[in-house]
Amino acid sequence: MGFNHCYLTNVLDLQKNLDNVGLEKFIKMYRSYDALTGPSECFEFIEEKIKDYEKVIRNISDMDLC
Repeated sequence: MGFNHCYLTNVLDLQKNLDNVGLEKFIKMYRSYDALTGPSECFEFIEEKIKDYEKVIRNISDMDLC
């Protein structure tokens, strides 16, 4: 069994990755790692995008209830 680790280089690289793959795939990819390391700004960026993603999911769920 392996240990999946990812080093976050900088926010610009994360933004480029997000632009290329879209929000859902971006979140799922970074949630799949066992460990993340890197600058605190990168963690703040990812946490912000997770919140955005959760809002989208919540809105879709609310629309399904109507």
